[in-house]
Amino acid sequence: MRGQLITGIDIGSEHIRIAVCEHSPQDGTFSVRNLTKGPSGGVKNGYVINAETTTNSLGNALREAERSSGSRIKRALLAAGGIGLGIASEMATVAISRADSIVSEFDISRLIQESESRASERPNIRILHTIPSEYKVDGRKIMGKPHGYSGNKLELRTTFITCAAPHLEALVGAVETNGVEVLDVYAAPISESFAILNATARSAGCLVANIGAETVSIITCEDGLPTSLKVLPIGSANITHDIALGLRVPIEVAEEIKTSGEYDKKLQKRVGEITGARLSDIFELIDTHLKKIGRSGLLPAGIIFTGEGAHMRGLEELARKELSLPARVGRNIIPEELTVMGLGNDGGSKSSVRARERLERARDPEWSTVMGLCLLGMSRAPEESLGIRVAKRTKSSLISFLRQFMP
Repeated sequence: MRGQLITGIDIGSEHIRIAVCEHSPQDGTFSVRNLTKGPSGGVKNGYVINAETTTNSLGNALREAERSSGSRIKRALLAAGGIGLGIASEMATVAISRADSIVSEFDISRLIQESESRASERPNIRILHTIPSEYKVDGRKIMGKPHGYSGNKLELRTTFITCAAPHLEALVGAVETNGVEVLDVYAAPISESFAILNATARSAGCLVANIGAETVSIITCEDGLPTSLKVLPIGSANITHDIALGLRVPIEVAEEIKTSGEYDKKLQKRVGEITGARLSDIFELIDTHLKKIGRSGLLPAGIIFTGEGAHMRGLEELARKELSLPARVGRNIIPEELTVMGLGNDGGSKSSVRARERLERARDPEWSTVMGLCLLGMSRAPEESLGIRVAKRTKSSLISFLRQFMP
């Protein structure tokens, strides 16, 4: 019996990535059916600037994913990234409603609704995630949820991860114009943190940095919750351009030098100097952000790199030096309770070999965002266990509106 197909889509500045996975809730099996990587268009710094070009690029990638997976893609989870992402915070207060002054779920719901209402009043943004981060009863901080506490006044500080409304509408429109229903939209850093982090790192305190082509997205987590988010308008493409200028070689050659790490030893020192200078700029921006939130050098689980630029030579060593933090390249985690389909006793068969190859490829950090989407999609509300609510507001495009009236 075939399982449920889950598709994750990430539209980046340089590439579109699509993961098609299969999950059977009955027996807990899981497999990676296909990983597709195609050229992106109409996107700058992760932000859609030409919706038509983006739609066409995505259409090409979707057709390739359907051909390779052997399945029609009808619905998907979508990642929103780039400079359109932001973070906001609101504090709300309500009087405890019950006659016995015990905090109820109704009081908590009122607080969250009031906070969301205030955040939604900000112009040109849409809320992607609502993260209740700090409760107080009569001014006293409460660890966890305040159910069962008694008092007169309940307060809540809520963190919101937001997206620029035009960008979100363009992303959803690009997917749905291609005939694919968007089930939910996740901020890309939230999605990849779900794929790359274990509970220990998420609790102790860490930073996940996705080095993309034109942006570096960073998210910090402590006590199991996201605490900050920042998108820097600089990426691995800047390093490629620096190498091209420094060595006076074509862009294509510079990209090969950067990604392969295989070049004449005479050039090794020069390439290291060029790459190191640009990475130092990136780490300086990251440290400025950490200083702003009071966490410079104070994240025990360190910095974890994802994205296509995560394999650059010398990245971890330089990060340890510049940021005074542990540093490593992340690997996507497949939960231990899942049995991976296709990896049976016939490990030497062609199907098993292909399944292993796809699984190994899916663990690579450049697939963190789409693999995070697929893992989140296996349960329709896994984010609740992380203390994160996903705003069910993806149906904003004209196509989705019209679909309500179709038979």
